Amino acid sequence: MNKNSNYVPIIDMIKAAACIMIFLYHCNTILPDNWKFLTLLGQDMGNNLFFMVSGFSLAASIDRTEWKGFPSWYLRRLARILPITAIAYIGSYLMGFYSFADMTQIITVFIYPTLYWFVSAILLYYIILFLLAKIAGGKALIPIEFTLFILFIFCSERLERLYVIGLIAMLLGYLVKKYSDMAKNYAKDCCPVLIISLAVFFTAKAVSIKYFSNILADLAVLGTGGSLLIIGYINNERLSELLSAGKPLKAIFKYIGEMALPLYLVQCFCSGYIGYMLTLTYPFPVSFRINFLIVWGVGSLLFLISNIPTKLLKKVRQ
Repeated sequence: MNKNSNYVPIIDMIKAAACIMIFLYHCNTILPDNWKFLTLLGQDMGNNLFFMVSGFSLAASIDRTEWKGFPSWYLRRLARILPITAIAYIGSYLMGFYSFADMTQIITVFIYPTLYWFVSAILLYYIILFLLAKIAGGKALIPIEFTLFILFIFCSERLERLYVIGLIAMLLGYLVKKYSDMAKNYAKDCCPVLIISLAVFFTAKAVSIKYFSNILADLAVLGTGGSLLIIGYINNERLSELLSAGKPLKAIFKYIGEMALPLYLVQCFCSGYIGYMLTLTYPFPVSFRINFLIVWGVGSLLFLISNIPTKLLKKVRQ
């Protein structure tokens, strides 16, 4: 059997798209006004796509992990995320962006949507997803999702909405993977869903009523992402063959997809704070190019570091 037979390229493709969306959003301090359209998709939508793909990717490992295996299952994720998060946070401290003397600041940076709230959110979602998947199962998650959607609509604070829609996205990703095999006979029916969700998404962004349009856009991006996951997973063999014909393209998607979290940790800081400082010295597009090299260079280094704890855990288990 081909060692890449279990590889699902649509996962890396969507993660790569999410990374680019978040990166461009954080470049709003670098881009001139006539380039601001690149940030229209927004940070939150990229985050939600990443949450959804995470739920999709974790479904198989959750289903085959027994209750007693949860500590080791969760430890593997902590080992991959926390070390590089600590490095990123220490780096921001050394550059004077945060102070360890301010305990409130240390706590809120991992709770409020500033730099690293995404990390604490995803680690919390891992626990919730595992518990709900084991207790409620697949079908019982549907009414839970519906309840969360209602809660999301009535959330008035941005922080509340960020956390609720993120959890919705991850649970939806799990459900998409759980029932993707059942959808094989309806693969053609997914295309109209994709087209409709895309139309709703771009229409929602164009609507002038901001509050209502943002809700529609958030839900539409989940519909679009879920449709892409289903179509890509059902046609995985065909998509894999297509990408294999253009190996550089496959390598690019895989590279960006696997670096999703390291890039997030770096680009939040670099594209925002450092990007702003660059614009004071260098004109566009030089400032953008320098920022791009910094983000991807440091992100690649964090990615290599993030693999070290995972490899050590594998050796310990062996």
